Amino acid sequence: MTVDNLLIKISNATNPAIEDQISGRDCKVLRSLASSVNSHIFITENQSRLLVKILRENSEKIKNFSEEIKTTLSDISWSKPFRHIEQIKKLYIKKNEEQESILFIEMSFSQEIRQILTNLTKTTDGLTSHVNTKNWQCELTEKNIVALYEALSPFEFEIDEAITDYYKTIKSWSKTEIFDQFLITDIEHKNFQKAITDDLGLSTSIDQNIINDRSMRYQYLVENAKNPGENLTEYIANRSKTRVYVDKKTHSISDTIESLVNLRRLPLLVVFDTYVNNKYFENLQILSEALENNGIFDRIGVYFRLPNDETGKHFNQLIKEKEYNYRLDDDTQVAVVMSGKLPKFFLTNAWKPMSVLALDTKMGLRHGKTSVYSNCCDLIVEWADEPVTMDLRIKI
Repeated sequence: MTVDNLLIKISNATNPAIEDQISGRDCKVLRSLASSVNSHIFITENQSRLLVKILRENSEKIKNFSEEIKTTLSDISWSKPFRHIEQIKKLYIKKNEEQESILFIEMSFSQEIRQILTNLTKTTDGLTSHVNTKNWQCELTEKNIVALYEALSPFEFEIDEAITDYYKTIKSWSKTEIFDQFLITDIEHKNFQKAITDDLGLSTSIDQNIINDRSMRYQYLVENAKNPGENLTEYIANRSKTRVYVDKKTHSISDTIESLVNLRRLPLLVVFDTYVNNKYFENLQILSEALENNGIFDRIGVYFRLPNDETGKHFNQLIKEKEYNYRLDDDTQVAVVMSGKLPKFFLTNAWKPMSVLALDTKMGLRHGKTSVYSNCCDLIVEWADEPVTMDLRIKI
């Protein structure tokens, strides 16, 4: 008697049926395996091990087949070859929907590899999986190349030759040489000096906070370590990523804007979250007060309006009273938009923000045109009750 034929006998028995003898979970698995055995595709080797395990554990419970189970399992055989599943393990570069090159992982299901990739989401940039967790993708960066190559090569992945070449090149670099090459004190290129001057002006008193803050914008390194300071300005200036979470219970909008002013981070783009639409009027009031506290009274544009219901009327009236209808141009100090509805003229206008302030974010600036537009900025501050859990954030 082969194991698969014994399974069919057991599943066809009615007096008693297996549902009356073993747990519902094991019964469901046996029924499913019996269905596969009866089909032309048969079962896989892994499924055969599971079948043997369940029969062995339940041999005493399935009393009318107890002896047959013991006999069959003492000399295991099968009526057909096992179904072969092609093992796919590939790491390569491809284009995404936006025609950007990304790292793409294609693989057959593996709990072990999936767990490794899940852990890597904490240390890589943009590593995400599709619904079935068999395909993953992430940004094409040096850090991601090294992380994925070293994590997947032990599992005999077929790795694109270009990725292997990139990996060897990256590992050949000397950290000290690269670091010294981009130290601000060693950069003498005229374009670099001109960019800094155009940004800050010749008469600006540049302190260490501003030097640290601009390091991400101009891609230079500083000799002193970036240690978080004792105040909000120093925390923002010493950020390690473009996005910074500010706890609204600890720091007000006024405090946040004061830090942006100290870092010479105007013009400012303020984003109202469409998921928190019950706070539009309240946040506009707070924002208005915060701007005035920091000496910002004019050249402010709020580029959306609300329906003329009870709340909407107050919101629209406040815009009128404060004259927050300044036309977007090079002199605009503050521009206010909704998270999911960026006006088209932003895409054709030369105006660009030096910083972005997102108010009461629930989903964060992750989706939509406003999110894509904001990515041009190296400082995005998310002022909310709690950080967006799906992203790693600097918490202040």
